[in-house]
Amino acid sequence: MFYYEYSLTACGPLNARAAEVCRKGALIRTEEGGYGCIQPWPELGDHSLQEELDALRKGNPLPLGKRALECAQVDGEARAAGVSLFSGLHIPASHATLPSCVSPATIRIMETKGFKAGKIKASSNPAAALERLTMLASMVPSWRWRLDFNGSLDGNEALQFWKSLPHHLKSRIDFIEDPCPFSVPGWERLVNAGMPLALDMGTDTEHQPSITADLPVTRIVKPAREATPGDLNDPPVFTTVMDHPVGQLWAVYQAADYYRDALPTEIPLCGLCTHLLFEPDPFIDQMGGMNPQVAVPAGTGLGFDGMLEALPWKKL
Repeated sequence: MFYYEYSLTACGPLNARAAEVCRKGALIRTEEGGYGCIQPWPELGDHSLQEELDALRKGNPLPLGKRALECAQVDGEARAAGVSLFSGLHIPASHATLPSCVSPATIRIMETKGFKAGKIKASSNPAAALERLTMLASMVPSWRWRLDFNGSLDGNEALQFWKSLPHHLKSRIDFIEDPCPFSVPGWERLVNAGMPLALDMGTDTEHQPSITADLPVTRIVKPAREATPGDLNDPPVFTTVMDHPVGQLWAVYQAADYYRDALPTEIPLCGLCTHLLFEPDPFIDQMGGMNPQVAVPAGTGLGFDGMLEALPWKKL
């Protein structure tokens, strides 16, 4: 197996727990010619990149490594067959993921390009989150909104934040993702208050309480971290982990494949258009500009054939 370490530079902090704007990860290449991506977020509980690579080297992959290997297997099989994984698939549309540095001009351009919803990576300060939501929502009156606190509030703060929203904003909220750490009693309290909730299972998918039909919660599925659960009551929202375009495209493919036979009205807006959060590089340049539907690159498997082959790969 081979690997290539990369770094992406964001235009600002990407969530409530991550201050670093330079994000490091690694692409992997298997002997069979498939590619995958590992980009940890240690702030959110992931193992470090070095730990992931060491575990791969020893043949005992950690969670992100396991999913990268699955990606590489699927990608490699398609490359060997000479076909694109996206052939015949419809790419689900995405919300606009809005970093803290986004400008009013960018918001308005996104609206003209067809985005219909925005996702805010909210700060751990509820008052600041409300101020930002109010400001952004006033710019694009037709948009729906999604907020992600990355579990940075406690239950009382989350409830108070919801109560502080005026009705005209509440009516435009699709969901609030991980307002506080998950627990059935705590989240039941928020549901009873009328808050639409979404759960990102994060890394530790084996030790979280199950979500039942009695607790209506939108599931956020990140293919870089987990396989799509098979017991979902409602359509899941697929998102990336804000990683390299190779990892981004793995999420795009998983979402498109999951909704292969669905009607357009059955497919929720996803969170697949995250390359716009980073400064341009040769891979990002191939992903297209501001468009709610990601422009997948040409080539076999996940694409980028010649570009990936040309990287200075190292033996793992």
